[in-house]
Amino acid sequence: MKLKKAVVIGGSIAGLLAARVLAEHCDSVIIVERDRLPLQPQMRKGVPQSAQPHVLLVRGYRILEELFPSIGSQLSAAGALTLDWMREFHFFTQGRWSKNAVVSSEIVSLTCSRPLLEWAIRQHLAEFSQVQFVEQHRAIALLTNPSQTQVTGVKLQSLAGEGLKELSSDLIIDASGRRSHAPQWLENIGFTPPPETIVNPFLGYATRRYKQPEDFAEDWKVMLITQEPPKNTRLGYLAKIEGGEWIATLGGYGRDFPPLENEGFLAFARSLSSPRFYETIKDAEPVSPVYAHRATANRLRHYEKINMPVGFVVLGDAVCALCPVYGQGMTVSALSAMLLKDWLSDTELQPSRFQKNLAKSNSFHWMLATTQDSRFLTTLGRKEPSWANKLLVWYNQTLIESSNVDTELRTLFVEITHLLKSPLTFYHPQVVFRVLTQKKISSNLS
Repeated sequence: MKLKKAVVIGGSIAGLLAARVLAEHCDSVIIVERDRLPLQPQMRKGVPQSAQPHVLLVRGYRILEELFPSIGSQLSAAGALTLDWMREFHFFTQGRWSKNAVVSSEIVSLTCSRPLLEWAIRQHLAEFSQVQFVEQHRAIALLTNPSQTQVTGVKLQSLAGEGLKELSSDLIIDASGRRSHAPQWLENIGFTPPPETIVNPFLGYATRRYKQPEDFAEDWKVMLITQEPPKNTRLGYLAKIEGGEWIATLGGYGRDFPPLENEGFLAFARSLSSPRFYETIKDAEPVSPVYAHRATANRLRHYEKINMPVGFVVLGDAVCALCPVYGQGMTVSALSAMLLKDWLSDTELQPSRFQKNLAKSNSFHWMLATTQDSRFLTTLGRKEPSWANKLLVWYNQTLIESSNVDTELRTLFVEITHLLKSPLTFYHPQVVFRVLTQKKISSNLS
């Protein structure tokens, strides 16, 4: 359907990708953003998590290249590194490092900072004449028709002291993230706000950048030493990014937060289940402060369960905010943009249909994050697992263990993790047989 004007609330990843899709269907697309957007790749106040590491799964990267065909080249030219997840992602769990491939694979994306990725997307959006930014404004209310059945625009407040303004629109997209006020806006115009589910593992991050030593020669580009519920609460994530730097993140579940000063940061790194993270960073030169991040709760707003006014939809973290440790967030936003693209092709734009389709798309990602987080007994909102869930967890852990020594299983594990194959493939009889056979071989050897 062709629209005259659409407004996107929020200029983060979800909002930018939504605007790109809307550009194919609208004469005018306006992105409303609280910040003054930097002209260079820089952290900004409106994205407090931007100092933390961000992973674009391969499915998300392929969607990005579909929407912006030359963005990979642009990012590489700006210093982003190609990442072969079969060769260059080193993963430590259950007491051993992953068995990595020795030849190149096609399971490839990029590793870079969040500010660089957002900057590149904004540069590409600037090529669309119908896309404009309204910076330093925040949305404060929805405008409606007299019967309050259709959203006709949005009221904005200037953060630069210029007062209030109103934008009329055929469609409003709320992509304002975890701080979304959409439930209150809907209640103010007579709609029932969505019910909400929260599963909070009380995970805290501490992140610091380091300069890569000149003589460094290891072959990883991303290293992960993972948490192992219910007792091992600590994790370490280390990634090469642009500018010859590393982004080093420590995390702790159940309020086992890593310290923010140098000695404590290094001591926490030394406590991880493998010494490799600590040995890598201990003599490297820090080039940033230690940044904390603790807004990590899983929160799902059930817009699919309520009536929605015509002309208004919600996506991204404003609907489904996931614990960031699983690296799903940006890819879930990319998938949301593709759902929006399909929905905009309808002859009638029914918001409830979009929200129901979005809920289906988000369900796997929500299940993955909350099932894992709920294995920590300190997680708020966890449910006691049924026998079926316990069996599923045992099988999944066995699969991960087997994939560390079986290259074919590892390939399958990575493909499914990066959303290139259906998760149901894990439970194909041939895969189950291979996992259990590998488990038996490992047991006999031990």
